[in-house]
Formats: sequence, C-alpha cells, structure tokens
Amino acid sequence: MIAPRLAACCALALSGCSDSIDPEAPDEVPAPVVVLADAWEPPTLTEAEILADRLLRREDGSLLLDVVERSELADELAAVLSRVRNAYPAVADVAARAEYAFGELILGLEPRLFEAVFTLLEDSTGSVVLRTGHADFDSLNARLGLSVVVQIFQFSGTVIVYFNEYLNVAAAARAYAALEGVEYAESNAYVGDGSDIDAVESEGRWYVIARRAWGDCPAGCINETLDFFIVDGDDVERVERTQAMERTEFRDLVMSRGWN
Repeated sequence: MIAPRLAACCALALSGCSDSIDPEAPDEVPAPVVVLADAWEPPTLTEAEILADRLLRREDGSLLLDVVERSELADELAAVLSRVRNAYPAVADVAARAEYAFGELILGLEPRLFEAVFTLLEDSTGSVVLRTGHADFDSLNARLGLSVVVQIFQFSGTVIVYFNEYLNVAAAARAYAALEGVEYAESNAYVGDGSDIDAVESEGRWYVIARRAWGDCPAGCINETLDFFIVDGDDVERVERTQAMERTEFRDLVMSRGWN
C-alpha cells in the first residue's frame, strides 16, 4: 500500500534529491501520477491514529511514518484511552484533536514552477503524470507518493496537495521548503483550539493528559483544566496536578504543548 519507510529521504531531499539525473533527459526523472480533486475526500483517522501520528512525529524524522509501527501504536493507545475512560468517566468526552489535515501540504511555488504545475492540470479530467521539468521537485513528489492536487490558487501561486495518511507532515514541509522553486511549505492546519488528549510512554507506563478547554476556542481557548493519569498495564491512577508537575514526563508534555 505504501512504500517502505524512507529514513534516508529527508537527507536526500535537503541536499537536492539530485539522484544523478541527467537534466537533458527529463523523462528519466520520476514523477507521480496525480488527480485533481473533485469529490475526493481524505481518509478519516481514528482518535488513536491521530494520537499515534503525533507521538511518532516527535521521535521520527522520516518523511513517511512506518505503516506497521503506527498501526501497532494506535492499537495500544486505543486500549490506554479506553482504560482511562472506564476508570474515570468524567473525561470520557475529551478526545484527541487533529491539528491539521493529514497527508496534506500547502506549497507556495515560484512563478515558473507554479506555471508548470498549472499547465499540466488546468484542462485535466483524469489522472496526469505531474512531470514539471523541475527535477528535484518531481523526484520528491514521486518519493513521497503525491496522489491528489486538492486545490490550486492561481492568484497566489499556491497548491494544496495530498500524499497519503502516513506522511510526516512537519518533516516533509522542511524537505519541500529546501527545494529550488518552492517559496514555502507548511501543513494545512486547522484554525482554532479545543479540548485534547496527549500522552507519552516511559519505562512501560503511559502518562496521559486530558485537557478540557472552552471559551472563544476559534480564537484560542480562554479557559482550560488538565487531568493527569498514569496507566500501568490494567491499572489507572489519577494524579493531582501538583504531584504530576513533579514528574518529568508530565512536565515536559505540558510545556511542549503550551498548556497552562
């Protein structure tokens, strides 16, 4: 379904992804087959998959997350969340919140590159080989499995593109931003804030924080409360905030999320 983990791809992308391609032989450059979105809808991820993606991105600089690893981690997290909610039903309605559209990047392209993309797609009614003639760009698109052009904004030279749900969005954005012809690359982030769950594993225990947030959340929630839990096998312990903040696992997680 997905190419094997591309641990070395980031380094190749940041150094130019040249791959010894002959610039006089553009057909040698790998290029993806893409479609321009119409009624296309991205896959819906479960709460545990959202959380597993978040945890792996913290630890893994690969451009694509490992399919099996994420699946196994999501299964483990689903069990952890179920134990917390069964033991403390008061937090049962707090769910992990997606921060951006999975598998998508917003790419701001310089005029020549944008025109090459736009020309290939403007009259397309089906699949298109997206070979723009910009070797590094085409090669990275192919490596990461670019599959859908979600939107094109001609006035700004911007495209929103979809790869697959295993894309490490932050790492991929850095790789694209380093390419000639790309002005910027970023996640397709969701606006606003809200309640969330986050977790970290240490020495076989899971440290889980449930954040309940409210008050003008479209602009950034005004109020929040945090509940702290340690899950050790089938045992779930709720920890008071004062004690929780004495533990490195909880303290670092709160600080990294910017929670109060």
